[in-house]
Amino acid sequence: MSDILIVIAVAALPIVELRGSIPLAIGILGMSPLEAAAWSVLGNMIPAFLIYWLGNVWISWASNRQGILRRLTDWTLYRSRKALDGKYKKYGMIALPIFVGIPLPMTGVVTGALAAFLFGIPLRKSFPLLLAGVVIAAVIVTFVTTGALSFLDFLLVVPA
Repeated sequence: MSDILIVIAVAALPIVELRGSIPLAIGILGMSPLEAAAWSVLGNMIPAFLIYWLGNVWISWASNRQGILRRLTDWTLYRSRKALDGKYKKYGMIALPIFVGIPLPMTGVVTGALAAFLFGIPLRKSFPLLLAGVVIAAVIVTFVTTGALSFLDFLLVVPA
């Protein structure tokens, strides 16, 4: 398997995402920071499309059924979209990329895409916001990985 495919595959993994693929690409595979970030961003966006596609498949399938799965799906969509009503208009353009861009556990593109899907934000509106967040995360992780932020080491010095 080529190095590029490895980076794309690792970036597409939930939880690991580009927080793991960029250090892998730069530190172990020897890619340049720009190349590592670019392939990681590409791989990291794959789950966003899958979430929207699988979510729509699920909704179509559940809407043709009777019983608990349909009621649970309808209830989940109703609650999530009702909770968002008005809040997205006020904070959505800023909140989604920031949430996705902060390189912390449970704040990646998978969670952001799932939230956007559940809130009923169309892919054509959420994709640029998700992509902006992924690029923000890629820049941060690349800077940390390459030591570009090493001038901030004084913040971590513990007095003896």
